[in-house]
Amino acid sequence: MDAKLTIVDVTGSTNDDLLEAGKQGATHGTGLAARAQTAGRGRRGHKWDSTAGNLLLSIVLRPCVNPAKYSGLAAVSGLAVLEALGKQGLANEIGLKWPNDLVARGRKLGGILVEAARDNEGRPFAVCGIGVNVNYVPSEVPDGGLAAIGLSDLNKNVPTVDTLLDAVYHAVVEGVDTWEKCLNTMESSVGPLAPILDDYVARLNWIGNHVIARSPAGEELARGIFRTVDDYGRANIETEGGLRAFHFEEASLRPLSA
Repeated sequence: MDAKLTIVDVTGSTNDDLLEAGKQGATHGTGLAARAQTAGRGRRGHKWDSTAGNLLLSIVLRPCVNPAKYSGLAAVSGLAVLEALGKQGLANEIGLKWPNDLVARGRKLGGILVEAARDNEGRPFAVCGIGVNVNYVPSEVPDGGLAAIGLSDLNKNVPTVDTLLDAVYHAVVEGVDTWEKCLNTMESSVGPLAPILDDYVARLNWIGNHVIARSPAGEELARGIFRTVDDYGRANIETEGGLRAFHFEEASLRPLSA
């Protein structure tokens, strides 16, 4: 294992631990994985079932980009996780669900939670938390969420969690480093997804399909055809009244048939 990646048996939340470590100056690439968590969480504060047997990993990220563009880190990390799983021969059925989930067979395989902060010297950083179901599949589903699936449901031979941790950890750090370099060669006006946009859209579920956009409270905001995501990460939906764009903090998408 890389010296920057530490594995513990149990903790409350790897993201919480690294947010504190980041405030104390933890360097770019500092990683923490846990066999289990007692207070794991996902997007919008949803509980993340963190029973032993799955991949539970957080990484401190300090890319040298405008902190306003940290919103691209979830997509960058999602593609990196897919790349890592692909090299293990595990990604054939796996795609991305806007903005931050891994899905397979219409079910949720994993999620990514990026939280930005500043350290005690005022420097920006982010913590990327990654959870992937490997050998255990949660039965509890958040309101309006997808049922879960695990890598062991998709493949007969799945590497050990430690092998997957090592692959995912390195892929995410390398992916963020590459994104940083590419973004810094582009005009400052481009959105944070500009360096990866084509790859990201190509791996997204439901592009070209009818979807419903719902607010965090469950209110229907729009329905129409999910056309694409722009370089600012906004989902573009073609409705009867024209094209509408939704930021990931505004909405979640579900297929119209669900």
